[in-house]
Amino acid sequence: MNISRTWTNIGKEDLERIRHFIVDVGGNQQEVKNQYELWRIRIEKCTITAYISGKIYSTPNKDNNKLVSECWNYIDQLTGPRFVEPSKEFLIGLDETGKGELFGHLILTGVILPSKFYNKFDQLIGSADTKKRHAFSYWQKLQSNIDQYKRHGLLYLYDKIPPWYIDLYNMNKIMDVTYNRILNRLSRNVEFSNCRVVLDDYNYGEKLGMHFKLIEKQGAEIITEHKADDRYLEVKLASVISKWQREAIMYAINNNSVYQIDGNKPGSGNPNDEKTKKWLESWKQSGNSWPWFVKKTFKTIRNLNGFEESYEKIEPPIEDNILSKEFHKNFSEGKLDITSLSVVCPYCGSILKELKHILIDNDGQIFNHLICVNQGCGKVIEKANSTLRYYNGYLIPDSSAIQRRILSKDLTNNKLFEGFTILCSSIVRKECDGTPRGKKEFEILSKLHSKGIINFESIGNVIDLHDDLSNTERDECIIKDCFENNSILISADKSMVGFAIGKGVFTISL
Repeated sequence: MNISRTWTNIGKEDLERIRHFIVDVGGNQQEVKNQYELWRIRIEKCTITAYISGKIYSTPNKDNNKLVSECWNYIDQLTGPRFVEPSKEFLIGLDETGKGELFGHLILTGVILPSKFYNKFDQLIGSADTKKRHAFSYWQKLQSNIDQYKRHGLLYLYDKIPPWYIDLYNMNKIMDVTYNRILNRLSRNVEFSNCRVVLDDYNYGEKLGMHFKLIEKQGAEIITEHKADDRYLEVKLASVISKWQREAIMYAINNNSVYQIDGNKPGSGNPNDEKTKKWLESWKQSGNSWPWFVKKTFKTIRNLNGFEESYEKIEPPIEDNILSKEFHKNFSEGKLDITSLSVVCPYCGSILKELKHILIDNDGQIFNHLICVNQGCGKVIEKANSTLRYYNGYLIPDSSAIQRRILSKDLTNNKLFEGFTILCSSIVRKECDGTPRGKKEFEILSKLHSKGIINFESIGNVIDLHDDLSNTERDECIIKDCFENNSILISADKSMVGFAIGKGVFTISL
């Protein structure tokens, strides 16, 4: 991908040395275009501009011209590295985006960047400015180039926190648990003794801090800094991936005619974006209620609604006490293992490897709940879904769950399973993709994925499956996927539920 380059904090003497070097290798000095430019030089098809502020900006080297590369290398040598050099074999970066925007999700990302790719990624994303507005195609192309390294050891995980959660809850605890879980999942691929772990600090809490101390004892180098993406390439990479995911959601919103009014689109969602300001004014004047992606408790929106008083957010719906001591111990030690996941019923005290999903009619309104399976209890376990979502977050439905379309029905109504990553096993895809109900379910789940309500991903390869698998072999394939991805099983098949629990897999039965 052809990318531009930017260098900052360059002294006047070095700016003059750089100008001389570019001219000496064949650059043609041109007239500056405004009072902020110090000089402007054209070399081959590339323009390099210096600013009075000490910044240099270069347009892309589209043809990979040797002279342009020499100029870039000279500037790199003179200004020094943009980021702190690798100190470990693997670089883990943690960062998020979307916290201050009026629209859309908060995206949290963790990455493992092998140090051997440090220089390549310095060139690839070093100059990408996640605070600057670009067309979605810019982020899509950048991500496509990043993804080329996934088969060579690059790994990333991200999570989406929806705007209605941001409206209601204090975010720090949710972010702490989410980053903790991301680290636990990443740890299955590397030894922390070989890792530098860097967090863009958001004033994280005690539990995440304890986790950092634990992995530091294992030999990891731990760094937490505000604006860490300016100094650490691995955090910059996490920031770019978060930005790509957020921009994908905003691109879908802006291109949906339902959310366009008086010729205005929602724009970026940044409070200073003129497009966003115009859209907010038009939408407010229309008298329509705010769409789902608007953060209604943010000051800008509250002012438009005529609310002057401050808004107090509540603690998030994460009930630590309903998870077993064994799971908490493993989680705090960086071990995410589906076989240790159990729920403790707060009413009867039973330690459960299964919760049952039921529908309850409340004055004509249907609500989805998770209940204790102890026959002497059967009570609704409040906050079980949100607690499981943030401490584990992965669901694998079998074919019976897909055919009953329980996930799409829930996610378009009560949203018991919102925010989960739903993994579709190859065996389930093979069994359901050709059926009307299965095909419809996959279509709806894909649409919900594009809105950021869930993550919906396929795992495995259908063509690798034999056509003559027995029921037992089929079930074993799904259970294997649950183990490999530390995922909760969701099933309406009683024999499958019993088989999964016997293997130690936590299960939601229908």
